[in-house]
Amino acid sequence: MTTTMPDYDAIQSALGDLGIPVSAAELHGALSGCLCAGAELTPQNWLAYALTDAELDGQVESGSVLSVFFDAASEQLAGDVMDFEFDLLLPDDDKPVSERGPAMVDWCQGFLGGFGVVPTPAQPLSDESDEALQDLAKIAASDLNYEDSDADEEALIEVCEYIRVAAVLLYNERVVNRRARQRLN
Repeated sequence: MTTTMPDYDAIQSALGDLGIPVSAAELHGALSGCLCAGAELTPQNWLAYALTDAELDGQVESGSVLSVFFDAASEQLAGDVMDFEFDLLLPDDDKPVSERGPAMVDWCQGFLGGFGVVPTPAQPLSDESDEALQDLAKIAASDLNYEDSDADEEALIEVCEYIRVAAVLLYNERVVNRRARQRLN
């Protein structure tokens, strides 16, 4: 059974209730980065680990929006790559590009932070994965401006698709391939 991802606003509200000053997009990026780097997370420790804040350890209650969020994000990444289940958590498509664009940048910043807190394995990243991380860093450092709403919408869709593919690539390299190597040994 697949867990349904809570919507952006529900996650944002849950973060506000806990007094956590990050966007839902950044949190999803951080969690995704940790998972893609191979972190062994649990429903109890993931929030503290992803946001590098020990005070958040144990703050996610079973059955809460953030608990369901963790389960859904984990399932999306672990699912069949060809099912294209993994997607970035951003404000709804009916929101203006000027709101979704900065959320995409937040997502990349969160992803890099989450990926970076996981200890680096002995095997280095492939050139393709290293390039993907570098591209995510460029996107995370972007200063977006909005001049042509149709072109901006199209560009946002394309960049989000690239980010999604980059995250899946990193997950496959750091998690799926590592598990396959461990089974062979």
